[in-house]
Amino acid sequence: MYLLMTVGTGIGSDPADAIDRLVRSCSFVIQSYRPDHLIYFCSPESRSLVSDIEAGCREIRGIDPPPSEICLIEDANNFSRCFDLIYGVCVLFQEFEIVIDASSGTRSMTMAASIVSFLTRNTVTHVTGEKQGGLVIPGTEHMKEMSLFAAYDRLRLHQAIDQFNTNHFGSSLGLLSGISTIPERDTYYALFHGYYSWDKLNYTEAYRYLEHADDLAEGVSHNRLFLQNLIELESKCENGYSKKEQCRLKQEKYLYVLVDLLNNARRRIEDERYDDAFARLYRVVELLSQVLLLTWNIDDIEGKIHFTELRKILHEKKDISLYARRADRNGVIRIGLRSKFMLLDDLGMQGAGEYYMHLEPFLRIRNDSILAHGLTPVHGDAAHTMWDEVFTVTRDACKGLPFDLEHLLLQSAYPQLPNPMS
Repeated sequence: MYLLMTVGTGIGSDPADAIDRLVRSCSFVIQSYRPDHLIYFCSPESRSLVSDIEAGCREIRGIDPPPSEICLIEDANNFSRCFDLIYGVCVLFQEFEIVIDASSGTRSMTMAASIVSFLTRNTVTHVTGEKQGGLVIPGTEHMKEMSLFAAYDRLRLHQAIDQFNTNHFGSSLGLLSGISTIPERDTYYALFHGYYSWDKLNYTEAYRYLEHADDLAEGVSHNRLFLQNLIELESKCENGYSKKEQCRLKQEKYLYVLVDLLNNARRRIEDERYDDAFARLYRVVELLSQVLLLTWNIDDIEGKIHFTELRKILHEKKDISLYARRADRNGVIRIGLRSKFMLLDDLGMQGAGEYYMHLEPFLRIRNDSILAHGLTPVHGDAAHTMWDEVFTVTRDACKGLPFDLEHLLLQSAYPQLPNPMS
């Protein structure tokens, strides 16, 4: 064990008595802890007292002083100098058990020692006892230890909440993992883990954590209901409904995912991760076409587009050669994003082709971006504009569907947790 001890020049009007009291106090600390190594933090004025303290260990306490070294603080009244040196030594020996004694020293030295204890999660101690005239009476000494972990944990909790509110869910969990003294830590952990999983689009895992999590902020209960409905839709889609009813359920499920991706993209924009936002918005546009195709019972995600079925739906359209050319030997049609919107036009959805043409410049930016097929970074203005345009097109295109898009967007928006430090 390492003992780090601040050393002053003693307290009192009689210099000899002040030094005697300091020696008794410091030697008592050494006797109490019996450290393997001792580091003295001294001012130029108190450096010479180290030999007195070691002599006191032998003569007063009857023990041999441990191996030691002196760290000299040139200006012991300069808090920054005191802090930097004590903190640096603590970090240097952090693999060992450390106790910091602040029984003597200047106010700057003892304050620095206490704050270092707070930051490094080491015990800080000082000698106390019965006092006369503000001074400890010899023979009544005893150690008083202070573990400032609770204050440090409270700071970490506030930092974790701040990280959560800025969409850094992994960092918020990392900060919580080091907390041990705050009872509500597990409450926050369940909530943070739920949103951490949700942000990674793991809806089942997210709901598992949020199902019984406390509503620490307005919006958590709405989020829980959103996830519950989404998971129930996934379950219903696996049951033996008719094809028409299956398509209706899938349309609702896909719309939930689409709305969640819109919020996910908005968080990426807030984090200035514009390339990631564009990738998500591109998927929103594609998912929009797939949601709309389900109106005609065409499932382009979990099902397949068969040319024979499509020909029946498009029986009034003369030219279906485009789709015939896209069919493989099994009659399955594979079409790209633009063709999906053109198909919607052919199916009778007026303006579907115009939606694509309106968004096409933004889709081109995404294709040229470094996370797609090019090397061009995406700028913030383009990301903000694309989000607005994609949302507007999605809202207009879904007007005919029996779902409240804007309500779902609000229901799936992540909450902001109250933070006393903000």
